[in-house]
Amino acid sequence: MVRLRIHQLMARRGISAYALSRGAQISYPSAYRLSRPGGRFGRLHADTLDRLCQFFEVQPGALMEWVPRK
Repeated sequence: MVRLRIHQLMARRGISAYALSRGAQISYPSAYRLSRPGGRFGRLHADTLDRLCQFFEVQPGALMEWVPRK
């Protein structure tokens, strides 16, 4: 299962979901869903991934991790 690490990046940098939505130019509901601590998500469009990479100035691998299923 692939999980997002956005919550950890936001916590380290002191960024709120509102600041993420404004900085990455995504809707607030999307920013809120992507920043949930569990890291689960349904669909992630390439455009959104690009905006997140630009905002955080990281490679896509820094935003996600693969966790093997039990």
